[in-house]
Amino acid sequence: MRHKLVILLIAVIAACSTCRPSKATRLDIGMKAPSFVLEDMLGNGQVNSSKVFYYNRATVVVIWSMTCPTCRQALLEVQHLYEKYSPKAVAFLGINYDIENIQGVKAFVKGERIGFPMLWDKRARVAKSYRAADYTFSIFIVDENGRIALAQYDHPPDLEQRISRKLDALLKRQK
Repeated sequence: MRHKLVILLIAVIAACSTCRPSKATRLDIGMKAPSFVLEDMLGNGQVNSSKVFYYNRATVVVIWSMTCPTCRQALLEVQHLYEKYSPKAVAFLGINYDIENIQGVKAFVKGERIGFPMLWDKRARVAKSYRAADYTFSIFIVDENGRIALAQYDHPPDLEQRISRKLDALLKRQK
């Protein structure tokens, strides 16, 4: 009996280790950021990431799902960062890949007064290209050369500080 329990436990641990992508399946610092063209979910036209990356000193890309309560909280933190850094030529792009509750997503964005463009990735192609489709929240910073400067595949408790430190370092380096 004990032998079967150990085998079952090993099988469960092995199965759980495949629940999250390994580090090898993530984007690395210095990689070229995948480009995309997505529709703004509030009807403000299309956004071409290549143009956004080119015309800004840095771009923060947030990929999130409405199904995650901490993601909604993280977006409010990102909104604070947007208010602080957008005057410094830092762009912010939110990308939502929900397909079932898009009206709820729009209501949340409007109700919380999220000021940066919120794009709809209805086929999760961008989430997949950023290797973020297996997470409910991921955030990336793309530098002025279109390269990944930060890739965060979760919502750490110090998200705002991490992003601020990285943006401050990028902006200081570019002077």
